[in-house]
Amino acid sequence: MNAAPTMSNRSTRSRRAGAALLRAAAAAFALAALAACSSPTPAPVLLSLPPAVVDAPAAAPQTAAASAPLLAIHRVALPEYIVARRVRYRADPSTLVEWPNTYWAERIEVGVSREFASALRQQLPGWSTCENNCGESQPLLAVQVDLVPMDFVRSAKLIQSRARISVMTGHGAARMLASAERDYDVPVGADTAQAQAEAITVLIRKVAADAAALVKTAQP
Repeated sequence: MNAAPTMSNRSTRSRRAGAALLRAAAAAFALAALAACSSPTPAPVLLSLPPAVVDAPAAAPQTAAASAPLLAIHRVALPEYIVARRVRYRADPSTLVEWPNTYWAERIEVGVSREFASALRQQLPGWSTCENNCGESQPLLAVQVDLVPMDFVRSAKLIQSRARISVMTGHGAARMLASAERDYDVPVGADTAQAQAEAITVLIRKVAADAAALVKTAQP
């Protein structure tokens, strides 16, 4: 007849089972760490605004351009909370969220200002324009646009914005000649950061059209 297992034998078997469990757990952890290290990190998505003007108009003759009135286009002012490399949208009235791994390829205020100037230039073919610094030239008028807010409200699939457009004398002590405020709701075609960028360009075109109408009626 076999002898009953002693306390020492039971303790040995328990230690061996515990060691086996520890080795299995360590092996599983090592495999998980190896899988994590071997998974490629996704490349960041870089977004730029689509051009506001696809087909640029033919260049005006130099003599006509020289006699055209000069308009200074100031940089578009944007809310501080969207002036960032990460692309952000509004989740609710008090919360902004960033699209995963998605960045603006350039500063958003730079892209918006450039495309606004391009769209406004197309709307004012009888004018010459300069952006920010006009050098030694003396512009007849200057235009300033503030877009506050400029939010992609994701739940509504809308870019919601308000533009304050100001037209003033372009040299000497600036004197306000005309101003207007406009509200915009621009539909966003898809639930993506790319569609958000496309809708911002549509917004820029709308604002440029309203700014051009104000410039045409301003009297220095």
